[in-house]
Amino acid sequence: MPRSQPIERQIITKGIYKAAAGVGVAYIALYFAFPIPVPPLPYTIDRLVYTLRLQSFSCLTVIAGIADVSLTRFQTTAIDPINGRGEHHVALSVRYLSNTLEQFVVSFVGQVILATYLTEPQMKNIPILVAFFVAGRLMYYIGYRSSYLQRAPGFAVTAIPSLVVWVCVMLYVISDVLS
Repeated sequence: MPRSQPIERQIITKGIYKAAAGVGVAYIALYFAFPIPVPPLPYTIDRLVYTLRLQSFSCLTVIAGIADVSLTRFQTTAIDPINGRGEHHVALSVRYLSNTLEQFVVSFVGQVILATYLTEPQMKNIPILVAFFVAGRLMYYIGYRSSYLQRAPGFAVTAIPSLVVWVCVMLYVISDVLS
């Protein structure tokens, strides 16, 4: 299997590190410096409903991906997917959509489970996570459209918060199992 070039890996790694630092700084600023209004959520069911409703913003990135594939297909020779002559026109859009759907599932499930563990004051994490997801997907789309090397920051802004969510979820679940 042919390997990527060292310069490609270096560019992508730098993009991921910069995005990770940006996510960390932005999270601290958003969580501690900005008043994020969260309605009263005294019960777990209230926190779940709140979390589910906020996922509608993240879902818009999937809908946008579907629209992008559909419109590109409609306006090019990719309108006939059976023949396959125009699939190169939608390849990038399909990759964006596929990655966004994968990321959405990971983010969505993680946030829903996390919401069952968070206290009422901690629920301001959910709108922050949604904002990271939407911003990350937008960055990924724009970056990927400019160069395959520029998709890493958007990917990182989406994936790093989800990874942190899943680490927290697993720690909560393990704590429950052991207690």
